[in-house]
Amino acid sequence: MRLKDKVAVVTGSGSGIGEATAKRLAAEGAAVVVVDLNQEGANRVADEIRKAGGTADVLHANVGSPQELENMIRFATDKFGRLDILHNNAIRLYTGRVGEMSLEHWRKAVDIGLTSYWYATRCALQVMVGQRKGAIINTGSVSGLAGDYGLGAYNAIKAGVINLTRATAIEYARKGIRCNAVCPGAILTPPILKSRRSQPELARQTEAAIPMGRYGEPIEIANVVLFLASDEASYVNGTCIVADGGLTAHTGIPSVAGSGPDW
Repeated sequence: MRLKDKVAVVTGSGSGIGEATAKRLAAEGAAVVVVDLNQEGANRVADEIRKAGGTADVLHANVGSPQELENMIRFATDKFGRLDILHNNAIRLYTGRVGEMSLEHWRKAVDIGLTSYWYATRCALQVMVGQRKGAIINTGSVSGLAGDYGLGAYNAIKAGVINLTRATAIEYARKGIRCNAVCPGAILTPPILKSRRSQPELARQTEAAIPMGRYGEPIEIANVVLFLASDEASYVNGTCIVADGGLTAHTGIPSVAGSGPDW
């Protein structure tokens, strides 16, 4: 087991990528703190981990609150005695053009999707520096590497997450802490599943834009997080691993050979 005797905290783990990651880390031996604002989802995930023979506890928390982030790290260390892995994953998505988005939505997006990552990292470092070891993994996005129509706030916070990852990595590398990010493409999380049902043509166009011709599954991102959290990635630091089915490998220009991706 790659994470035997390790302790992990995963935010936004009541569904989607966070759920898949919590289960994957637990299956490899980690004791996992399932953190989510959705109490029902967090309880379900923890119950499923325990039924599968893993170790999990639940913390209902709003990651937009600094006090609750402090409590989150304290909860993990009080319960399990240490903290080895922090996966910052929670997000709140607001859509809208840059010139039309409300100040309230912008601030909430930044608070949840960037400030909470920094503050949770800050709290975790206070434990990990003393241990001289730790792994922090942030959920970035291909939307932090390029722009999207109607997702200006999301683009901004994910770009911020990527450079927060790099800054943390270089500042704490000699204290035994690694910090990396995973940058997913279009993944079948609950919001995308909902969008796919309500906007089937958009879903078709999205799949057509991905060279692999399909959406990704949450477990495919969880597997990347597992690698980054494990000692197998002991020399991987300050990097962003893109897992997008080849989406960002394409310039977006139509084929000059007059054929599509199947030629």
